Amino acid sequence: MSWGISPKATNKEKLKAEMADYLNGLNSTGEITYEVYSEAFEISMKLLDKMYELGKFEK
Repeated sequence: MSWGISPKATNKEKLKAEMADYLNGLNSTGEITYEVYSEAFEISMKLLDKMYELGKFEK
């Protein structure tokens, strides 16, 4: 589980925290630049929100 995320958090928030941790790790180790990190973070968080909303209709 991600640092700082409550076990009571929604699945959506847990997934977003996991993605944020992954991107932060890439930035921290120099695998990607801060500019790439910032853009990837913004895009991925919006994409995860959209995916989660679309998933509600796929039952």
